[in-house]
Amino acid sequence: MGTFRLPDLGEGLAEAEIIEWHVKVGDHVRIDQPMVSVETAKAIVEVPAPFSGVVTALRGAPGDIVPTGAPLIDFDDGTVVGRRPAPSG
Repeated sequence: MGTFRLPDLGEGLAEAEIIEWHVKVGDHVRIDQPMVSVETAKAIVEVPAPFSGVVTALRGAPGDIVPTGAPLIDFDDGTVVGRRPAPSG
């Protein structure tokens, strides 16, 4: 599992407000797919997925202020092809 942190969105801004999530827990996202819209002191920015994976947690709700570098979204970034065998026992 990987955690994506809010990147520096330009000019050393210290925080951003979550405006809208474009994904939910359980969604499979692809690289560069928009995940969330955030508003900084300067603009509204869509933050893209840094890699492909399955969303396991959203670390905030619309209206929340997130500091730059804080956890934003968690992924299960493992790729599973086919089906896993059912556990025995």
